[in-house]
Order: sequence, then C-alpha cells, then structure tokens
Amino acid sequence: MDTFWLKVAAVIVVIFGVIIGVNMLMPDKQDEPKEPPKTIYDMAEKDRKELLAAPSAKDFGDSEKPEQQSESAEGTEQQDGQTAPVVVEPEKPAEPTVLYFKEVSEIENIEADRILQMIPSWRTIGRMPFTGYNAMVESCRLLMERWPGSRYDYMARRALSEVPQRFWGRYQITDKEIDLEYFKKQRPDTIQYTVTEDD
Repeated sequence: MDTFWLKVAAVIVVIFGVIIGVNMLMPDKQDEPKEPPKTIYDMAEKDRKELLAAPSAKDFGDSEKPEQQSESAEGTEQQDGQTAPVVVEPEKPAEPTVLYFKEVSEIENIEADRILQMIPSWRTIGRMPFTGYNAMVESCRLLMERWPGSRYDYMARRALSEVPQRFWGRYQITDKEIDLEYFKKQRPDTIQYTVTEDD
C-alpha cells in the first residue's frame, strides 16, 4: 500500500516537472514583437492628414453610400410546377457628391490657410493631459465667422466635429454648427466643387 502512494506522488512530481519545463522552454507572449507605441509625432501626422484632407463623401457618413439594390421578387410564384426566373435590377452608379463654396480672395486665402494649418496642431495638443481643445475650437469658429460658406468654413466645421463629444458641452458645440449638408445646396455667389473619391 505504501508503495502505491509513493508511485502516485512520483507521478505528480513528474507531471509538475514537465509543466514547469514546458513553460520555461516556450517563448512568452511578451517576447513577441509588438507594434511600436504611437508617439506624439505619429498623432500629429494623423491629425494633419485627417483635418487638412480635401472634402470627401465620407464626411457625410452613410448618407452618401450607394443604395443597395435588392433583388426583385417578381415572377417567383410557381406556375405549373415551374418557377419563373428572378429579375435582378442593375446597380445604379453612385452619383458624385457636389458641394458649393463661396470664393475667397487671394489675400484672404493666405490668411485663412494660415489659421487652417494650425488646427491639426491644436487638436494634437488638446489630446494631452491638462490641456484642452479651446484653441482648436476658437480657430474653427474664427474661420466659420470670417469666411462663411467657403471651403474654409467647411473644413472648420468638419474639424469641429472631431472634438470628442464628451467636450461638446464645455465648448457649446451644437449639431447645427457641425452640419455639412448646408454645402450641398447651391447658393448665390458659389462655385461648384465635385468630390472625387480615390478607391
């Protein structure tokens, strides 16, 4: 009887030894290469690309996606034991998005562009602890007030929508203030801008 428990204890010790040996020989998941951590420079570059990008249909969310054409169910009833073929309507090509902007003079263009170029930096700074989006919001509102209906107004409204929603109350950002549908309507003294999407 005593040798039975001795054999059980030996088997348990061997099993623990194997488990410990396997764990020591197998590489840890921590040793696997990770993505390099994002730096402030990476965030700044991302902000610059997003906020200074040309107007896009993506700015309008799902409203610009081409409508999915569903299969027509006509003729699927059984007649004399046979089913009629299903008629499929061809997909209509998506119509390009057309926006309308007021023109800005050359001198005003330089000044507005200078303000616009600072907005991505203000957004990057706003992400840091103990800072805020105040400078970004003020720059956006300055563009919206001084050049209403222009491309700069559009870019400012789009940038303003990028402020995290939890801060909208603090900066009194409203849905109307970030609405871009206004630019789809033709107005006096505007020029047409057709959005082209790169696939």
